[in-house]
Amino acid sequence: MQNQNQSFIQMLAQAIENEWNANDFYKRLGGDTSNRLFRDYIKHAEDDELNHYQMFQHLYFQLTGHYHEFEPDPVSYRSFEEGVIKAQKDEFEAAEMYRQMLFMIPTPMAYQPLFIAMTDEMEHATRFGTIYGRLK
Repeated sequence: MQNQNQSFIQMLAQAIENEWNANDFYKRLGGDTSNRLFRDYIKHAEDDELNHYQMFQHLYFQLTGHYHEFEPDPVSYRSFEEGVIKAQKDEFEAAEMYRQMLFMIPTPMAYQPLFIAMTDEMEHATRFGTIYGRLK
């Protein structure tokens, strides 16, 4: 059980970093388009990612007694289209990771933030898929 809790904490730390980096990524990506719908979709995801970051940091604190500290790792992309494809891929991967973490939760208080983030990530993937489809 201790190893599973440690794995959960490690995955939670990775989630915190991913959410912070996604928020930063979407701030930049949203500035790369003049399409109002695209900007609105990206801003929605950007705001959700910040909320996920905050929820996960709070959970991490509850589990460890301290916040997770890390160096941000900005996401790079060469074009708006490449950024949209990367965003959708990352959103699918995040949803899968959160689903995996749901089966490992060490405490019931972890359920709500993981479920919220998992379902939000699926929504974001749909939004990015819509953007990509409209680019073609």
